Amino acid sequence: MQQDPTRENSIGYLVHEVARLMRRRFEEEGSSYGLTLPQWRALAEIYRSEGLAQVNLASALDVDQMTVSGIVSRLEKRGLIERYPDPNDSRAKLAKLTPVGVELVTRAKNVGRALYENALSGLSAAERDAMAAGLRCIRDNLNSMPALEKESA
Repeated sequence: MQQDPTRENSIGYLVHEVARLMRRRFEEEGSSYGLTLPQWRALAEIYRSEGLAQVNLASALDVDQMTVSGIVSRLEKRGLIERYPDPNDSRAKLAKLTPVGVELVTRAKNVGRALYENALSGLSAAERDAMAAGLRCIRDNLNSMPALEKESA
């Protein structure tokens, strides 16, 4: 099958393909730890923001409350996180990593670093900086669009 040169030079297509492949590779690496990518992402968010409420975690992961509840329950059953009552809201639960969870996140960060370094091999520091700057610009442009424009973009 012949590649479409227009598609191969499309930034949108390439961003989508790179993101898809990065997710797939990280999922493959993560499966050796018995975790899904959403579980990895939840652990990383809780690591960055100890005492994170599930509603905030759902927003950070861009999933609904029921989905995050299932993810958090599975992580808690594995002893990777602990949930405790929010002192400011008796209905809410906060999450923090257990020592086992911290150890796992540390290993995951190393896996992630190795994966990114492998993916970025062959690019100079200047090329990496230029790519990051371009992607930040695209992100910022999309974030500044009114809601209706975002949906059609």
